[in-house]
Amino acid sequence: MNDLKKLTQITLLAIITLFISYESIQSMRANAWYFNALNTLKQPRALITPQELHLANDAITLATQLEPLQAHYWQLSAYIKMLSLTENNVNRSNVPKVYQLAELALLNSLKYRQSWAETWIELAKIVSYQEGPSERVFGYIQQAKQVGPYKIDVHLGVIEIALVNWQQLPPKYKALYVSELSLTAKHGYKFSRAFEIAKQTDTLPTLCLSLQFGAQFESARNSWMFKKHCK
Repeated sequence: MNDLKKLTQITLLAIITLFISYESIQSMRANAWYFNALNTLKQPRALITPQELHLANDAITLATQLEPLQAHYWQLSAYIKMLSLTENNVNRSNVPKVYQLAELALLNSLKYRQSWAETWIELAKIVSYQEGPSERVFGYIQQAKQVGPYKIDVHLGVIEIALVNWQQLPPKYKALYVSELSLTAKHGYKFSRAFEIAKQTDTLPTLCLSLQFGAQFESARNSWMFKKHCK
């Protein structure tokens, strides 16, 4: 009886050891694929070829399959998918599908890490590309502000959503835009990123007009970026 008990214990220990070894190997493989994708993106964006971007997407897809509980894997997956939309040769009919896949990746990321404001605001931006300034987008913005109220990426995300959707922006969004613009101005030289967003989205006139009045924007009006873009 004792021999049987000892054999059972040994067998159970062997099974546990094998399971742990398997999980460890899976984790190592996933981590290798993650860094494969990440290293591709470390070069300047303009130098990343469509082929490299495709390989990076394949690599991060493998990483999420091997270890689906890693929030940062899903975050990178969404980022790579959105990068693919900047390619000149992208098939425009594929854009809605890419948005959906990026949205799903961010939702998966938030399942395992709800405290990262950058994920919430990226989700808000991607959904706004599909729905405009909807209630769902507003909810995601509020989530971002709850966990990262002073993060400049949150402020800039709100500014981008507002500028892109300016013609159909509800009053509560406009009030939020002014508030986030004021908070961004407190970040000093980092405010230049707001001009970069406005330039990329072809909304510089709207941003410049927003900065014309108000003491909170005086430093922004005195900046070289304002003098360059708001003539």
